[in-house]
Amino acid sequence: MKIGICGSVYDGVPFDQTISYIGVDQGTLHLVHQGIMPIMAIGDFDSLEDKKILETLKIKTLPQRKDVTDTHAAVEYALEKNYDEIQLYGVTGKRIDHFMAIIALLKQYQDKEIVVYDRYNSIKILMPGRYCINNRQYKYFSLFAFEDTYIDIENAQYPLKHYLLKNNDPLCVSNQILEGGAYIQNNCPILLIESRDK
Repeated sequence: MKIGICGSVYDGVPFDQTISYIGVDQGTLHLVHQGIMPIMAIGDFDSLEDKKILETLKIKTLPQRKDVTDTHAAVEYALEKNYDEIQLYGVTGKRIDHFMAIIALLKQYQDKEIVVYDRYNSIKILMPGRYCINNRQYKYFSLFAFEDTYIDIENAQYPLKHYLLKNNDPLCVSNQILEGGAYIQNNCPILLIESRDK
């Protein structure tokens, strides 16, 4: 089952209209403004400007002092409800600390299918395997290792063969797909970021 989660810093990226959503704090209002009624609202609601909306929704109120972010709590809730594909919107924003927390969250649940979307990027983890990357919405793709990882990149502007990508190596930033799609093979989990400039 697939579900979307919308955080407080939604930037206007189009929602997948075929799935249900959880609103996180102010993200609840963003969903309602897009004509989407969330199945659940989760958070401490410290950033929610119009709290009246909560009167019509199923909510899970979190304390302001807690060990996880509101988004983390929403992901845990979705996994508890046996959703196995999660789309995250409105979670990249201006604060780098919160963005790094999202990357850590992806790493923590690397065996789950969780994808982050904003207006310019798609971010997910690729488990060991072989993948075809061919989403023409994005001009660039970048790969980052969490640990030493052998990778192959075929049919891309910058191909690689059995390259040892270390976690402090930025070599695989800003590659481009050639006609027919790029192929990536990796033997450890890696972070894939697909990007566009506009």
